[in-house]
This record gives sequence, C-alpha cells and structure tokens, in this order.
Amino acid sequence: MRRIGIYGSSFDPITYSHLFTASAVASRKRLDKVIFTPCSSKRRDKMLQTEDQHRLNMLELALCACKTKTNRFGEPLFEISTVELNALPGETYTYDTMEHFRKQFPDDELFFIMGADLLEGLPNWGNAEKLVKNHRFIVMSREGYHIDDLIAAHPLLRNNDEQFLTMSKGISMGISSSYIRGEIRNGGDPSFLLPDAVLAYIYQNGLYTQEVVS
Repeated sequence: MRRIGIYGSSFDPITYSHLFTASAVASRKRLDKVIFTPCSSKRRDKMLQTEDQHRLNMLELALCACKTKTNRFGEPLFEISTVELNALPGETYTYDTMEHFRKQFPDDELFFIMGADLLEGLPNWGNAEKLVKNHRFIVMSREGYHIDDLIAAHPLLRNNDEQFLTMSKGISMGISSSYIRGEIRNGGDPSFLLPDAVLAYIYQNGLYTQEVVS
C-alpha cells in the first residue's frame, strides 16, 4: 500500500512555496507520491489569471527539475494529473477528484493536501458530507488560523476529526502566486521566488501583465 497525497491548487503560477510544501508533506507524512492537480478554469469559485494550458506547461517545467526525487519504490515522487482540467462542467468538485483517484489507486491510502485557511469553507464544498466522511486530509497550518478550533466549529468536521492529519511546515514562506503576479505586473523582480524556467516561460508568453478581474 502506498500513501499518496493529492495536491490541488490553481498553480497560477507555481512557486517555490508550492514545491517546498509538497516536499515537506511527503517527507513528514511519509507519502510515496504527491500528485499535483491543477484546477480547471471551469470552476466558478476561482478567478484564474491565465489559461489552463499555460498553467500546465509551467507546472511541467517546474517538476522537470525535480525528477531526481524518488520514492521508496524508485518511482518519481512528484507527478501531474489533468483530471480536473479535463473534467466536464459540474464534475470539478474536490469530491469528484478524490473519487477519481480512489478508482485509479484502489489499494492505496489517499490524502487531500490543503491549508488551514480552507477548513472554514470545507463544509460548503460540493458533496462535502461524502467528501469528509469518505476521504482523509493533510491540513497545513496557516498563520492566524487555529486548526483545532476550525474543526471543532462545525459538526461535520468535528464528528469526523479522525479524517484530518495536521502539520506545521516549520517555516513561514510568504511566497504567493498573487504576490509574484503583482511583481511581474509592476516591473518587479520575482526571480528568486519561482523556478527560472517558469519565469522565463512567463516572460516569453507575456503572462500576468494585466490582472484578470470578474
């Protein structure tokens, strides 16, 4: 049985913080694989700043430099899934994603990787009751968010608290995709915040020069 983490995000763009998070979770929670799962532009709760294909291309460039990281079976530690990018409208809930991976890896232990800032809204996610009762989570601490209090605040979460593994990254990395986009848009230099190949791709394709607003 392998332990597999599902790391869903917009990755708009992917940053060193994303990569450090994946590596830290894999090491400390003894994961054999972390699957980066970029969300689709079909999701109504996300205002994405560039096209799905660009985000996928940048993710591939970033993980190309991590090919030497392997698990105990000699397999790559990191991989990418396009399950959400390819999903039909209405099938992009996290519950649908986790059910997809459960079918793909029926004999393995699966965990959805998330930040503590998402806990408060978790009971309102699509098919939240089945998601929480049927799947497990690795919840990373965030400054200003108290994980135990957030779990205790809602009956769905507190009555299924065994589903949540918690961890602190042990280091505060204030690198966000939105910060990097702002630096690019305003002529700053984010070159030490994300992989060189990703930054070069952004400049070559003229990404993030303007903010997309609803």
